[in-house]
Amino acid sequence: MKEKLIQWWNEAALPRLKRAWQEFYLFISSMFFLKNFGAMLGTIVLLLVLIFWWLKCYTHHGESLQVHDYTGMTLEEAIEKARSRSFRIQVNDSTWQEGKPANIVLEQSPEPYSRVKENRTIYLKVTKKIPETVLLPTLVGNYDYNQYSKKLKRKGIKTVVKERVWDNKQAPGTILYFYYNDEKITENEVSEGLRIPKSTTLEFVITERGIDRVNLPNLVCRRFSEAEFLVTGQGLTLGEIQEDATVSDRANAYVISQTPAYQPGQTLRVGEQISVVLTQYPPVGCDGQ
Repeated sequence: MKEKLIQWWNEAALPRLKRAWQEFYLFISSMFFLKNFGAMLGTIVLLLVLIFWWLKCYTHHGESLQVHDYTGMTLEEAIEKARSRSFRIQVNDSTWQEGKPANIVLEQSPEPYSRVKENRTIYLKVTKKIPETVLLPTLVGNYDYNQYSKKLKRKGIKTVVKERVWDNKQAPGTILYFYYNDEKITENEVSEGLRIPKSTTLEFVITERGIDRVNLPNLVCRRFSEAEFLVTGQGLTLGEIQEDATVSDRANAYVISQTPAYQPGQTLRVGEQISVVLTQYPPVGCDGQ
């Protein structure tokens, strides 16, 4: 029996297996098989790449992004920065600020460094080239120069005394008229509604009854709160107040210069102005008084 099986294997089964292997080898080594196998393999690789790309996009969809701080940038810079994060920029407000060019970002919403979804619109407030105009308050009931100048200051209007006129019938410091761009403006013109740009300086002509004079105080090295007390206490007024970049707390800032400059024995007429320049820290040579 064993001999018959060996004979059958050698004479029938083994030749068939060899022929089958030769046919299989010829098939898988043929150009037809290789081309189709390569195409199938390439299709599988492409499908895998597309699947991984889709999964990456899907998992990152809706991911929050951090908002840049656009304040202080130009509008063009802000737009470029926002574009890098797929944000849109929209200006929804503008205002004029003295000394700043147009299209400087002042405020933004959402706030800097907050996290928002992609494609979010960032709303900006920027500076504009032309200042807003403000309506001057009427002079009726506001003839006192000191009171009226405070109202104008709140509206962004500057004031100076151009001339003092002797008048014993009216209280000292009564406004007679003022000048705007070297043009005389009367009470009637103000009552009709006069609008002027912010930061404009108006020059006033006011009354006085005497030539009372007071000593010019030395304000340099004093804190602003103390300097303000000295000025108003002597019947003088504060003029322009300039601050350097260090000032964060005006009341505790120091005076580094004044106009008119202090000279021993120098006097001013009551009501005259003193302008000062402030810095946050005691200037060189001051003892921090």
